[in-house]
Amino acid sequence: MSLSSKSSNEAVLLSWVSVNHRGAPFLTALDDPKSPLRNRVGTIYLCWRDGASPEDNRDLLALRETREQLLRRLGSACPVVEEVAWKTADPPTDHAAIRPFAERVLRKVRDRHPSAHVYILVSPGTPAMHAVWLVLGTTSFIDGPVTLIQTADERGRAAGQPPVQEVRFTLDTWLHRYRRARPKATGMEDDGQLWDPARARSRPLREALEQLVRWAPLRAPVLLMGERGTGKTTLANFLRAMSPFQKHGDGEWPVVVCGQFRVNRELARSELFGHKGGAFTGATADRKGLLEDADGDTLFLDEIADIDHDTQRLLMAAVEGRGFHRLGDNQRRHSSFRLVSATNRPLEELIGGVLDPDFFDRIAVFTLRVPPLRECREDIPDLWRSVLGRTARLVGTLVEGWGDFADNEVLLEALASHVLPGNLRDLQRVAFHLLAALNARESPTIAIRNALNSLAEQPLAPKGLPSIAELRARLPLPGGLEAHLCSYRHRWVDAALAAADGNQSQAARLLGVKRETLRDWQRKDLGEERRKNEGN
Repeated sequence: MSLSSKSSNEAVLLSWVSVNHRGAPFLTALDDPKSPLRNRVGTIYLCWRDGASPEDNRDLLALRETREQLLRRLGSACPVVEEVAWKTADPPTDHAAIRPFAERVLRKVRDRHPSAHVYILVSPGTPAMHAVWLVLGTTSFIDGPVTLIQTADERGRAAGQPPVQEVRFTLDTWLHRYRRARPKATGMEDDGQLWDPARARSRPLREALEQLVRWAPLRAPVLLMGERGTGKTTLANFLRAMSPFQKHGDGEWPVVVCGQFRVNRELARSELFGHKGGAFTGATADRKGLLEDADGDTLFLDEIADIDHDTQRLLMAAVEGRGFHRLGDNQRRHSSFRLVSATNRPLEELIGGVLDPDFFDRIAVFTLRVPPLRECREDIPDLWRSVLGRTARLVGTLVEGWGDFADNEVLLEALASHVLPGNLRDLQRVAFHLLAALNARESPTIAIRNALNSLAEQPLAPKGLPSIAELRARLPLPGGLEAHLCSYRHRWVDAALAAADGNQSQAARLLGVKRETLRDWQRKDLGEERRKNEGN
């Protein structure tokens, strides 16, 4: 499959070849004066069936004639034509056989053109091919702008039909809702759609998504706990898309970043519960709060640990269904919402006084540990493409050639081997530095070097280690220090073997040791276990 790496914001046209009409439908889309695609398409992807029998050559003949007609008619204005062969013996009427091929093509096109508007021309091809495009194009199979179109033939245009018509057809799926939803008040690095949940590869991320799917139907609060920049807003958006609690549909749904409440309790209560006109200086009219806005929907509170204790107790009553009051109002109100909260604070801080214990119990009925990127190495290529594309749009300056770095092996290897303490924020920092270097006309080698130099050289800090005071309180150590170190090592070995599905070579690589060393440790641990059992 030959795919272009063109990285402009031009539109992309994707279609099967037309065996019966050759280049006619494409010339209508590209060259008719009334076509909205005229002079907009930079690349055309022509899919054709490369069958096993001689009679299947008709697709190849149609492909060659189509290319010749396009070049002859459009000349230098002809878009780049990419031929995508479906090598198969399956008939072109088999929906199940067509679908995997169409999915691969769509994903590749989006990977090569992260920010382009993809137009899928459904007119050419068999009815089965048409049906597969219809399903994939209307269920938001890929992210970004996608539009299904069909062209009118000469008779249709003579009858007054427009040359190009949009196919208006929508199937309501969780993926469609996920792509269309726009959480309010999101951060620059996480707009709620950082990755494609259908393409999660690493076990930790897949397990996190599976856990959210299990919890989604229940109107029980969920607490997302993870390091900064791990995409907690995206996981909240996914949870909402999988649940029945989404009154706002494709529109914005209630999200608030609680960090703004650190020094202003009154603002917290006004935002969450609303206020009555005259309740405080500047409150000129009655205002509905986020809790009322979230009635029948999901409410996401990011940085939940920044809410003060008094507001926590008021919110706890609302979560329990006991109601709430607008600021300055005596009327009790009720709202039925699904609460999702997030924090980057460790558990010991939350239960150690940051959150009221009763409040913590109410908001953490389900608790999900959001894995950091260093545990999701397989997902870094997709995340890098997503972050690079978003950052390119964010800078507001057209940087030529940035799309060529979406799959750069040097960048991806460096990102996969780094600790990435800032997680997605580190990817965004690299993207900003890369775009700055490219905009300054630096060579690709220097641009990559400058981008990677923006990563902090931070070793992975050990977490969960007790303080010196705690260690002093445990002295003297029963069994000696060596026994405790062996026990600690034993847990790491078990974790690595679990992550590697029991494969010792893979587990050794995860631990950064030789396979022989791992086996020696296992033999020692087994010997210790036998001695303990014999002693009992």
